[in-house]
Amino acid sequence: MTAADDIILYDAAGAPGPRRVRICLLEKGLSFTSRWMNLALMDQKHPAYLELNPMGLVPTLLHRGEVIFDSNVINEYLDTLHPEPRLVPLDPRGQAEMRMWFAFEGDFAKPFRDASYETAGKARIRNTGLTAEELRAEIGKRTNNEAYQKFARNVLTTPTDEDVIADRLAVILEKIGAMEARLGDGRTWLCGDTFTLADIAVGPRMDLFGSIGVADLQQRLPCIGAWMGRLKQRPSWLASAILPEPGETERHIAA
Repeated sequence: MTAADDIILYDAAGAPGPRRVRICLLEKGLSFTSRWMNLALMDQKHPAYLELNPMGLVPTLLHRGEVIFDSNVINEYLDTLHPEPRLVPLDPRGQAEMRMWFAFEGDFAKPFRDASYETAGKARIRNTGLTAEELRAEIGKRTNNEAYQKFARNVLTTPTDEDVIADRLAVILEKIGAMEARLGDGRTWLCGDTFTLADIAVGPRMDLFGSIGVADLQQRLPCIGAWMGRLKQRPSWLASAILPEPGETERHIAA
């Protein structure tokens, strides 16, 4: 058992990476504190955060003074420290398969992000209610890098590019066809009969397909749909679906 202050998660609402870590922490029965980052305003590019995570991405884990970043790296770290329940296969082949699923998700995440910037990304920035100049000023409080300010203003002010969404979606659906075929052999989880970090790595991204205009993923890809159904029945999935309250900067999550 850990105290919430022992584990601090630099977290963000609606992002798949932080949710992976929340799921893993909950599966392990570990208390933690979520420290919320506002991605629309580029909290993740603030110099103080970049000292922790030079990639300028979420999540980052702070564990008793140790800094770990990248969601899959964090989860393997947690599994090593807290091996029960075990979420990494014992055998080298199983571990390799798990990490190949990490790579698979990372590959289709690239076109997914392009499509998401046109949908959820634009909505996130527009929902700040800021004008382009107000947005520039707010981001300027967090970073002096003009490139980030320009990027955010462009996302705010340019219309949705439906061609980008359609093109990226065609690529994504081609890629995840391999996942549908693999699940078609009757396995329960991505690495076989045992729930692993592979399922935690892929699930949160798959859950965001509605945000890029695919509301019928389960009908298109029934094996993936059935797998997601099993994932969503896990208590850790339900408990990880948290959002910050207005003005909330952090939240303690008890095991």
